[in-house]
Amino acid sequence: MAKKGESSSAKGKKLSSMAETGESSSAKGKEPSSMAETGESSSTKGKESSSMAETGEPSAAAREVRELKKELQRVVTMILEDEDDNGIDILSESIRILSRLREMKLNRSAIIGMDTKIKSVLNELINNSTVSSPPLIMGDPFVSVSTEALDWMKSNEAELKSQEMMEKSRDLVNMLLHKLYCSFSDAKEAAKELKMVTKSQPACRAVFAEIPDSIKRLLGPISVTVNRSKFQLQEDLIKTVLNISTDDINKQHMGEHPIVIHVLTRALYYGTTETKRSAAMALVSLSSLESNKFIIGKSMAPTALLQLVRVGDPLAKMDAASAILSLCTVYQNIAEFNKLGAVQIVLRKIGRGILVDRLLRILAVLSSRQDTVSRDEEVDAFRRLVEHRRNTSSRHAEDICSAAMWFFTRR
Repeated sequence: MAKKGESSSAKGKKLSSMAETGESSSAKGKEPSSMAETGESSSTKGKESSSMAETGEPSAAAREVRELKKELQRVVTMILEDEDDNGIDILSESIRILSRLREMKLNRSAIIGMDTKIKSVLNELINNSTVSSPPLIMGDPFVSVSTEALDWMKSNEAELKSQEMMEKSRDLVNMLLHKLYCSFSDAKEAAKELKMVTKSQPACRAVFAEIPDSIKRLLGPISVTVNRSKFQLQEDLIKTVLNISTDDINKQHMGEHPIVIHVLTRALYYGTTETKRSAAMALVSLSSLESNKFIIGKSMAPTALLQLVRVGDPLAKMDAASAILSLCTVYQNIAEFNKLGAVQIVLRKIGRGILVDRLLRILAVLSSRQDTVSRDEEVDAFRRLVEHRRNTSSRHAEDICSAAMWFFTRR
């Protein structure tokens, strides 16, 4: 550019000088340096030209700037072509490039010339985020990325990655729910994977509150009937129900869902031992929400839990007893269990030395409501408590017996 701006007279003088001195063509390499000294080019290009004249090649800084800009263009192209919208890692790389360019601008904000496509991509990444927008100023034709903007991008990187993980978890759960309605082998495989991912990945538990009809789709294969061929499928799906019920965001939705408590109750009756245990513990988990205690108490679940205490496997009895204790923190459920004959069932198990400590706690709770226990049950329960308190070597059991006896003696 400097060469074109050189006047014809200057050209003549230079040719003459070359002729007189015998200057070789290799000396022409010095010409850009003298031209750069005239100040005809822009300040940035002048510095690069001067550097090139002195060394015969671009300076290291100039080369790095060009490479960074090429890399930034490549990163933006990757963002535009990313069909799965997985741009968080790419955004991190763009932050690194912008930060480095800023450092090279001598204590100024990084002013990087960008075309409309690049600006639209960055705007989209910011506007699609649920976090507050950073102080990013989109000028024309430049984008000024301030220190505050770069800090915002870095500080919100974890949240943006969390959003990306939720999207991936939602897609995974949706895919597995769909597979439940394919072939039976596909359904078993999907149920097994749902059980595993909802146990190990909190995001896979949380997305059930966001996916439409997720609970209905999950329990559809076992909501009507379960035969022996479906026992493993039922076991995995009930375990999945237990896993997702541990997430507080799901508790209310699951408790109020028309089929959840019904399916859990059926599992208490007809499932394998492991299925019964998972169903009982799911009721414990759901009953941690006060409103769910009333919903469960009005269902057939109390009857199924007492049946499990009466004839179930020892481990299943223990889980059923835990569910009863969890439900009996409200008066209505105490009355319901007493109406179902819970006192007599508990007394018989205590008399046989089965789950004594836990069943004594249930007996103490059931005995706390005078209007829900018959006179005969009172006498029998009091006699058993006296006998057990006299014979027990457990300090804890003795304290429970004393508490239960106090309810009787104050009447």
